[in-house]
Amino acid sequence: MDKLFIDEKGRIFKKTKKGMEKLSIFTDRYFSLRTFAGIPILEIDGIRMHLIKNFSDPLEYSTEVCLKLKIREGNSVLDTCGGLGYTAIEASKKATKVVSIEKNKEVIELAKQNPYSNEYFNSKKIEIINADSFEKIKEFENNSFDKIIHDPPRISLAPYLYTLEFYRELNRILKPKGVLYHYIGFVGRGRGIKIEERIKEKLMEAGFKKLRYDPKCYGWFGSKE
Repeated sequence: MDKLFIDEKGRIFKKTKKGMEKLSIFTDRYFSLRTFAGIPILEIDGIRMHLIKNFSDPLEYSTEVCLKLKIREGNSVLDTCGGLGYTAIEASKKATKVVSIEKNKEVIELAKQNPYSNEYFNSKKIEIINADSFEKIKEFENNSFDKIIHDPPRISLAPYLYTLEFYRELNRILKPKGVLYHYIGFVGRGRGIKIEERIKEKLMEAGFKKLRYDPKCYGWFGSKE
């Protein structure tokens, strides 16, 4: 692991033969790391991919989500949008198996250079799959997971991860009495109706029960019974 350097704006660099190189990758989109409270976070096209409001640092958010999911030994957990692996790492502390799907190989490459993501790659409990969750979950058998963590990018960046079709697949692969957490984030209002309420309607239509909105985590918790 190369030594990392942080400038006054929180941007992260590593020293190379060519000099200081920013931890970023530009392909069809711009992927980069910067720090918040000393912890690296992921940005895509300048948009932060971590919830930091209400939390002292990005790791605290992952701890809160896994605590509220009541992950325990013997559980299998699906993490649909792996990112830097923080939530998968936290889930693996108690779960027996964590399957973490990350669509962008650029994100995985940046995570490999992030010391806070080491356990994501080193834990024998975590399986990382470089694929699109929308397609990959169709390959899982019915009732495969005890808990599902669905923490997608904002709806404008990945609208297909907020569709009824996708929610039905999540319900299908969740075990009876299993629990889903679905991050919504800071969403706008449309025609006087809260977007989170529209998502709740879709989740209910997909078969989820006992839906509870968590204002601290900006997401829905729901179960399959």
